[in-house]
Amino acid sequence: WISESAAEVTLDLDSANPDLLVSADQKRMRCGFDRKDVPNYHERFDGWWCAVGVEGFGSGRRYWEAEVGERDWRLGVAKESALRKGFKSLNTNTGYLTLRLERGTELKALTVPFTALPPHLIPRKVGVYLDYDHGQLSFYDAEKHCHIYTYSESFDEKLFPLFVKPEIRLDDNHSDVLIASAVFVLF
Repeated sequence: WISESAAEVTLDLDSANPDLLVSADQKRMRCGFDRKDVPNYHERFDGWWCAVGVEGFGSGRRYWEAEVGERDWRLGVAKESALRKGFKSLNTNTGYLTLRLERGTELKALTVPFTALPPHLIPRKVGVYLDYDHGQLSFYDAEKHCHIYTYSESFDEKLFPLFVKPEIRLDDNHSDVLIASAVFVLF
């Protein structure tokens, strides 16, 4: 059922925070060390290290996967009307339906107040399943094939896949290694 809903997701360069480096195929992102001089479009994130997918979804079912880091990340969807400027909380009050891993041990659904999730559910590859018409956004551990969390609400505007703050770590050669890469894997 999920593979029938596979969505091709590419990162929207016009929404990406200027501190993010996005790959040529728009499938990977990481934090850069130099802020890029880019137009300050209304849809561009200028606080959090975020980018959304090019295509927003206003009906039907969609599924995508993202490889995530071991320490800090957020992943989910942004409503078309979501606040993108500054450092507002990326929660349901500001137009986001997201999961967050904090410090590698605290998995949360960013509801208001947040919903703590058990540590055994912490994934390394997340499957996101949007059933727009039935008002559900579900998160799965794509490797263990288990459910993590579902948001349920009536959607009335486009939803855009959201990817936040990939984790970067230095390897033994002291070169930058991309650990979380917003890789979209389709079945």
